Amino acid sequence: MTLIVSNPQQTPGSSVQAFIDLTLLNCKLKGVYQYQATPAAGDKKGQTRTQILVMPTDTEPQGMTLTSLIYEVNQIITSFGGGEEVTEAEMKQTLDSMGLPDFSNIFVQIRQLFIYTDTLKIEEGTSSGTCEYAFNFVITNPVKPDESLKLFHINQLGLAVYKTNRKKIIERMQLEDIAELLA
Repeated sequence: MTLIVSNPQQTPGSSVQAFIDLTLLNCKLKGVYQYQATPAAGDKKGQTRTQILVMPTDTEPQGMTLTSLIYEVNQIITSFGGGEEVTEAEMKQTLDSMGLPDFSNIFVQIRQLFIYTDTLKIEEGTSSGTCEYAFNFVITNPVKPDESLKLFHINQLGLAVYKTNRKKIIERMQLEDIAELLA
């Protein structure tokens, strides 16, 4: 995602932009910080605008197995000088008690990680802004309890927290609509 300013003369004042492309749980993300300062001119007041955006760039949600996640976490612990590593044996024992005996097939997915802020400050203290966010994390493999509890099993488990109504963001989260489920 490259930002191209078609006419630099139309953006008076100073501008700063910083960006990062990164991968988290195999989900490719783009982060952009943009700051623009427009000086006062004639009867117009000077203003500053700060925007921050973090969002996925891949078209489909990505994820990784829990085994891969533990390996990557341990690599980070090692590269930062040590500490106690996460062991698969400890994790397996915990997950066995939750009805997840097949440790290697647990798949963790980030369906959405979205943050957008836009703040406009005008001289003499007037300011306005918006903040939107969305986070959706899902475990996509079946959770089967102990043999004595055959009454139920969980096919998917997830958590979504959001404050946005942007169509592309909501679609990617694959949320359930209670009104549609009841229709």
